[in-house]
Amino acid sequence: MLLKAAVDDPCFPRWCYIESMKRYAGFMGTWYPGSRDGCLRITGDLDGSGDLWNAVLPHAGLMYSGSMIREYYEGMDAAIRRIAIISPSHCYRLQPDTLYISRYTEAETPFGTVPVLPLDIPGAITADEVIGKEHGVEMFLPFIGKKGNAAVSFAVISTVTSPEEAFRQAEALLEAVDGRTAFIASSDFTHYGARFACMPFGRDSGKAHDAVVRQDSEAARLLAEGRIAEVLERYASGTICGIASAVIVSAISSILHMQGRTGSHTTSMDISDDGDSGFVSYQTVYWRKDDR
Repeated sequence: MLLKAAVDDPCFPRWCYIESMKRYAGFMGTWYPGSRDGCLRITGDLDGSGDLWNAVLPHAGLMYSGSMIREYYEGMDAAIRRIAIISPSHCYRLQPDTLYISRYTEAETPFGTVPVLPLDIPGAITADEVIGKEHGVEMFLPFIGKKGNAAVSFAVISTVTSPEEAFRQAEALLEAVDGRTAFIASSDFTHYGARFACMPFGRDSGKAHDAVVRQDSEAARLLAEGRIAEVLERYASGTICGIASAVIVSAISSILHMQGRTGSHTTSMDISDDGDSGFVSYQTVYWRKDDR
């Protein structure tokens, strides 16, 4: 089956075809450089390793999120052989408490094709087009391609309605992978301003900036500590776009007794100030295995 995406489709901004077995890089050349050399300036060599395993990482265009994603891949545990990306959907209204998966077996990156291991999850919905059009899975692929030592798996979920549901989805995902799999929750944090219908700290984005940073830092701390009920109670109705993905990865990390911590934070305003048109906040969370 082939699906054609139009050039003016805001979710997939260039002509392309989505083939059921290969996910093409539809955002290459727009959301990040279209050449290997251009991407290398963002990814770096990624020669290092560390103890980072699971993570919450931003998925904005790489001019905004690239340095934060790079931090994870530079410190990724060398034992990881698969990265399962759990993303929200920015293009489709999805059923709540439901994972969407695909049949892709390879994915295009600026550094060549990487293998995709499809997830086999009872009750999940197979929808290649949902994952094919989703920038929330694609922003990590240049780094996976450059790192070159891991396969990737994709899943999309938009809403988790309870802590119990978060743990149910976490258990289903763990059943579908092996012990050398890391999970990335793809999520930007607060989207602030009139265009996002989010102005709890007033219309002046400059004045609201520090309050948003404090709020998102607290959300990240709760995720790192596995306090999923509090995260859902306080933030599920906000504008953290990947809140469902984030609580699922937090639940997975809790099940595996991983140690969490908050990582770096920035906002689109810190990188490119668009005046008072609003801004997006980016926050990372990391987990490592507890070897004690």
